[in-house]
Amino acid sequence: MALEHKDKLAAAVALILRPLVRLLIRHEFTHTELTELVRQAYVSVAYDEYGIPEREMTVSRAAVLTGLSRKEVVRLRETLEQDEALTKQKPNRAQRVVHGWLSDPEFLNSKKKPLVLPLKNRKNGKEYGSFVALVKRYSGDITYGAVLDELNHVGVTDQPEPDTVRLANSAYIPRKDEIEQVRIVATSVKDLFNTALHNVDAPDEDKRFQRQVVYTGVPEEVAEEFSSLAIEKSAPYIEELNQFLAQNREPASAGAPTEKSAGKGETAKPAAGKLKKRVGFGIYHFEELEDQTKNKS
Repeated sequence: MALEHKDKLAAAVALILRPLVRLLIRHEFTHTELTELVRQAYVSVAYDEYGIPEREMTVSRAAVLTGLSRKEVVRLRETLEQDEALTKQKPNRAQRVVHGWLSDPEFLNSKKKPLVLPLKNRKNGKEYGSFVALVKRYSGDITYGAVLDELNHVGVTDQPEPDTVRLANSAYIPRKDEIEQVRIVATSVKDLFNTALHNVDAPDEDKRFQRQVVYTGVPEEVAEEFSSLAIEKSAPYIEELNQFLAQNREPASAGAPTEKSAGKGETAKPAAGKLKKRVGFGIYHFEELEDQTKNKS
């Protein structure tokens, strides 16, 4: 790689690292701990993304690609296999409750909009169409009171009456737990990076939507007006996309799709060629002083 090209890449990486390092120092996360995670990431990506087709990745090739010693590659591979902290994280239980509310017909009206739910509603000896039923179905063993407290606190739900619950905002963003917020931000950054890198090599017809509006020289009062306008225009759009995905995805408990229903004594076969994907769309607002931008670029 040309030296000038590497210099530009280094400058871009430095911009990315500044907010990350600010977060790490705030939580007493040292550069040694970050370095270990970077080493793990290098090895993981080398094995996952840079193998030679129809050939098994070797320790020697991974060492060449990453600049690490063969001994380090072996150690890091073992660490990755054992480290549960690096496994894929599922949505937390409050998020699952919101997703269920947006997709489960029991909790939707005839227009597929979330119902205002009674707190409790017994039907044939069981909870049905109630917030208690919703929580029991989608949050596991967490009590409905704990979930309601969290969702009320973050503004996702409110209670028009003490015995009813309304979905006021379908976008769940936890406020109590800063680390949980950081996890969500990290996922968003990863998704943005993957989209950008996909668009570098993809043909025009396969590029993913990626746009940004940026202006300098904006007066403070205009910046405040823009912030309000961005929320006014973006929030309903995100909620519409959220509802579409929530209502059209296959429930996690539905199992694999099948070619036909199995009869007695038969085993249903998975439907061929039906892939499942993780999809989404993000919008965000940013603002900083121009002199800060110049000093950090």
